[in-house]
Amino acid sequence: MSEWLVTNTKTIALWCGAIATFAIYSVLYAENRFYRLFEHIFIGLSAGFGVYVTWSQVLEPKWWQPMVHKGQWQWVFAAVLGSMFYFMYSKRHAWISRVIFGLFMGLSAGLMFRDFYEIYFPQMGASMKPIFGNSVGYWQSVNAIVFYVILISSMAYFFFSFEHENPIVQKTAAAGRWFLMIGFGAIFGATVMGRMTLFIGRLNFLVNDWWPSVQTAWRSRVFQAIVLSVAIALVIQAFRVLLAGRKMTPPSG
Repeated sequence: MSEWLVTNTKTIALWCGAIATFAIYSVLYAENRFYRLFEHIFIGLSAGFGVYVTWSQVLEPKWWQPMVHKGQWQWVFAAVLGSMFYFMYSKRHAWISRVIFGLFMGLSAGLMFRDFYEIYFPQMGASMKPIFGNSVGYWQSVNAIVFYVILISSMAYFFFSFEHENPIVQKTAAAGRWFLMIGFGAIFGATVMGRMTLFIGRLNFLVNDWWPSVQTAWRSRVFQAIVLSVAIALVIQAFRVLLAGRKMTPPSG
């Protein structure tokens, strides 16, 4: 058995990928048990892989190895702090978990603010291009003017310190709303295209990788018998569902 698995590893991987792809995309027709099964398998595999990555890339090199092999015993306090999270399952001692949750939420907020400052502030400064100058070309000036018009209009839409009674402020805010809607539409379109890219990748896998293996396997009588058995089982199941639906339909009149 082990020799057969080693010999047919690539074929098994191709068929597992194809079956999983068909199972996940079967939800486009209707939610079914086939889809739910592979959904739970995917979630379980993701959770297991996450545990492995956490241990192999974080805990072992940054906590276990320094503490056990390098004599940095102070890392044992990290285990004490980490164990405080599990007190959330105790009604009596749940306050202990709130302490560590509050500590990490504060640290996370501070780190996010620092990352925001270090990443976006330089981008904001680099976006402020000069409009006119000896080294500024014509299209660079046009690009800078368009950028400032969109920036000011969008900021005017979100400026609520006073009511937009002035016609200039009203029109500027309205233009900012249109610019924001165009930007959101572009983001949504990019998201849809990302999903289409995933679909095209799976379709490419089915056509170029999996289908040649099907053509090769079809020559085997064992494979033909398996396909025929699955087809008969699906037809029988379809008839059962159809008959059950007819029995549940109330008589007319």
